[in-house]
Amino acid sequence: MFLLGNGLKIISSGPVFVSGDVREYTLTLFLREVRSLVEDMARHIVEDPSCIDQAHHPHHEQLIREAQAILDEGGWSPLFFMIDKSYAEHGAILSVWPNMIIRLCQFHVIQAILRWQTENGAPEPGWPRLKRTAKYLLLWSFRRLQRARDEKSWENELQIFIERLKHIVPASSFSAVLNYFETNWFSETWRDLWTDIGLPRGHNRDRISTNNFTERAFKKFDEIFLENQANKSHPKKKDEVYYQTALQGHQLWNSGRAIINDSVDKEGRRVFQVLSEI
Repeated sequence: MFLLGNGLKIISSGPVFVSGDVREYTLTLFLREVRSLVEDMARHIVEDPSCIDQAHHPHHEQLIREAQAILDEGGWSPLFFMIDKSYAEHGAILSVWPNMIIRLCQFHVIQAILRWQTENGAPEPGWPRLKRTAKYLLLWSFRRLQRARDEKSWENELQIFIERLKHIVPASSFSAVLNYFETNWFSETWRDLWTDIGLPRGHNRDRISTNNFTERAFKKFDEIFLENQANKSHPKKKDEVYYQTALQGHQLWNSGRAIINDSVDKEGRRVFQVLSEI
């Protein structure tokens, strides 16, 4: 699941890749096509700003500026990508943008560590069951290790992490746990994707650190367009009332008749206004 960190999230309607053939080759084709579509849209906006949907009127000037920036820079390059731990996604992104900054989703990293998940996703049997306090200390130590910004600070923070690890996990499990981190997180492929190494000055991986909201958006796509039927041996039973409500909401949003009001309701939720009936 990709999360694109970019300034054109409003312009793009959110391209979705749905396929049972999720390989580096197919993902590369998808990303190249998305890049081409965004660049074509940028040219169209600069040449004819009236093409911007009225629903995006509050962002009209911003969209024109950012479309012009794409043309001035000679192409579209997102600020960064956020992915789960996927070799296919990693390779595809670098095939299209060789110098792209890629971040691993912090939520999935922490989740994998707590479950002792390996490169294959499944935890190996016999791993130590840590008490809550030990889990907290392990994750705190790991997050301190994330603050390494270069090779020198990495070596210093790594030695501190190893010393802390000796006091967190049982002595009988120390070698296995250290090997787990060395194999799954300290490797050349993944280390620089969850530490601060390589990030621009002033940035760290504690900022936008999860792609969960992107996955929630895909869940909505699954519900509305795929009706929870795709790639499932046992599809969910559809709640007709919920489905129709969600479908009507999507149709309303897609019509361009719903715009965001600056106010919020009593529960702090954003308020939308409907310009007219569909």
